[in-house]
Amino acid sequence: MIATLLLLSALADTHIHGIVRDSATRAPLHGAVVRIDGTLKGAIADRYGVFHFYDLHQDTVRLVVSYVGYQTERVLVPLNEGRREVRLDIAMRSTSVRGQEIQVTDERIAHSALPTQQARVLTSAEIDEHRGQTFADALTQVAGVTVLQTGPSLKKPMINGLTGTRLVLRNNNLVQEGQQWGIEHAPEIDAFSPSRITVVKGPAAVMFGPNAMGGVIDVESRPIRKDPGLHGEATINLFSNGRQGAVGAFLETAQVAGSPIALRAQASTRMGGDAEAPSYVLNNTGVRELNASLTMEVGDERLGLSSVASIFSTTLGIFRGAHIGNATDMLRAIERGHPSSTRPFSYEIGNPRQEISHTMISAKGHAQLSDDERLVLTLGHQVNDRSEFDGHNVRIRGQGADPASRAADSLDRLQRALATPAMNLVLNTSSLDASLEHALSEHVRGTVGISSMWQLNERSGSVILIPDYRLWGIGAFAYESIILEDVTISAGLRYDVRDLKSRIINRATREATLQDRTWQNFSASVGALWAPIEGLSLTWNAASSWRPPQVNELYSNDVHHGSAYYEIGDSTLASERTLGSDVGLRYEAHGLLIESSAFINRIGDYIMAIPDPANPTVTVRGTFPTYRFTQMTARLYGGDISLTVPLHERLNVYGQASFVRGDNLDANEPLLFIPADRGRIGLHLHADDVGPVHDAYVDLSVMGVRRQDRVVPGRDYAEPPAGYLRTDLSAGGVVTLPYGLPARLTLAVTNLFDVAYRDYLSQYRYFADDLGRNIILRFTTTF
Repeated sequence: MIATLLLLSALADTHIHGIVRDSATRAPLHGAVVRIDGTLKGAIADRYGVFHFYDLHQDTVRLVVSYVGYQTERVLVPLNEGRREVRLDIAMRSTSVRGQEIQVTDERIAHSALPTQQARVLTSAEIDEHRGQTFADALTQVAGVTVLQTGPSLKKPMINGLTGTRLVLRNNNLVQEGQQWGIEHAPEIDAFSPSRITVVKGPAAVMFGPNAMGGVIDVESRPIRKDPGLHGEATINLFSNGRQGAVGAFLETAQVAGSPIALRAQASTRMGGDAEAPSYVLNNTGVRELNASLTMEVGDERLGLSSVASIFSTTLGIFRGAHIGNATDMLRAIERGHPSSTRPFSYEIGNPRQEISHTMISAKGHAQLSDDERLVLTLGHQVNDRSEFDGHNVRIRGQGADPASRAADSLDRLQRALATPAMNLVLNTSSLDASLEHALSEHVRGTVGISSMWQLNERSGSVILIPDYRLWGIGAFAYESIILEDVTISAGLRYDVRDLKSRIINRATREATLQDRTWQNFSASVGALWAPIEGLSLTWNAASSWRPPQVNELYSNDVHHGSAYYEIGDSTLASERTLGSDVGLRYEAHGLLIESSAFINRIGDYIMAIPDPANPTVTVRGTFPTYRFTQMTARLYGGDISLTVPLHERLNVYGQASFVRGDNLDANEPLLFIPADRGRIGLHLHADDVGPVHDAYVDLSVMGVRRQDRVVPGRDYAEPPAGYLRTDLSAGGVVTLPYGLPARLTLAVTNLFDVAYRDYLSQYRYFADDLGRNIILRFTTTF
């Protein structure tokens, strides 16, 4: 097969192969947009900066190349010289203050990371491989990033062993604020929306405040095309596991009715039924999702405004096998290791379930005050509405004159009770940020700014997992970078204040008392980047940051239905304080790419929910595993490596591996819920043309995960599952539809051999296997 693809590629039609680079560093510009002037044809540079155009019949074409923070380049390419193949090397020059910061590598975005920090960018092409699934699925391509999951549709990213409120998720210029403290509260982000995702590994509190002690995930939509006319994209994804379908589309124009306003409207939907393990159906794990957004842009690089309004809404079924009626049945279910009974596949979503909506409105304005100063203001408001429905049959005594009427009344009242959320949380968040990007000299650049936020959380329902509360915070920061010929040095400082007022309800008396907690502290960081030769860069960073205890860690005292846990907080918890350092290496030459990093973090007063297997909590709704929040001194360290090795012009072997270690230094024992060691190795074959299929590829990979053996025996409800191997296969390419429209087709199979396995980070590993084989068909066309 490999020989056939290579031969067909050699006989391909005339086309252009190009690479886009930074003119100063020669680093490939991953995500650069290349368009043929006057046509609908366009391409996006891949992680190596490479792009392709096929079936060009003109004598000459003009390429327009654009990239955020760089001057737009126009390249005239003659095609009438009888050549089958035209190869281009396009160098782009940075423009303003922001452009200078981007120079460091192809993976630097000024507002996502300091120039010396480790950052990995996922471009639109890489994200396409996971559109229609969960947002977190796309992030697993990054070494050091794993997923904490509670079923097939509830997945949270984890960076170097830290997750939840120790990571900051930015979505369209705002720090996304939801109920992210819950282990099964997945990010409310439309998987069709991102065009670019930047993952910053390591503390980023100087830029984004206390909750960024573990890293940042920055989600960006694509800029609206500036060429005239109406443009758009449509995507259809089909999945065999869960018999799921997902559709997304957008339309955009650079000029609304001749005005200077650019507009994009986007919508997507997803529907799936019960997921399936290799041997049985995971009942009540379906999903419904409906999302929409509207984006407006006006102005230019010197003065402009962009705004986004979006709504994300979903209904998620919670696996029934994790909700147990009594302590004996719970222990039996864990020992049995699989559901006692299953029903046939269904699209029905019953209780327990979650219904979530997240509405976001943001406006970002910028003004170039001078050649050396740029002012940026961002205003946002978000509403997160989360309802959790109980899955247990609470006994309700009916009323009536005889047993039959009392039974009927009891059943009616029960149905109404199950249709009412056991817990509803509505979180309103308003934020205002201001920053001034500046150049103090030719070699010294930086940013100063302030950020503020205000929150109101209102609770209703019978479950009092967290209280009503009000939270406000304000922070001021400054960071500067000295950029020399082959060395960049960065340093930053930040001061934050957080104030939390909570209304605590006494379960016995139902009386409410007000508790007021205030925290304040500094965060600081310093780092260096050294690029001694072309293609090689070395980084080092050290940072100290903090995180106040979250409301659930302080005051939880009820059943968390989504995770099927009973959580008990501790109102005396203190702030966490971390001191960490990381080093990184990146080398690229002649198609060889090596990226590696190592880190160590010491966290004082680390907050963690510890299982209490000896004392499951019995309630009128059933019996649940008990978790209690406590503090300790923790140390996390680890490393990762990823590499791509060219075996041939069109054949690469790639691999990545990561490990994380976590220790409770107070008790001299391992931390719970640290990712197991894992690695992936794969073979990627690329052929420019295979008959009518352009940019064809085949990719085969195997992921291996070790058993997590660093645990305290008897501390958890079940011993860690065995290690496993999972094989994935994908193939695809671009075909030309009528009217010259390009369409990308992809066929992928995850868990090719339908292996039964359980991941240590799955919250359902006590009761069921992970997903079995999943055949995925993707179709995307642009116009």
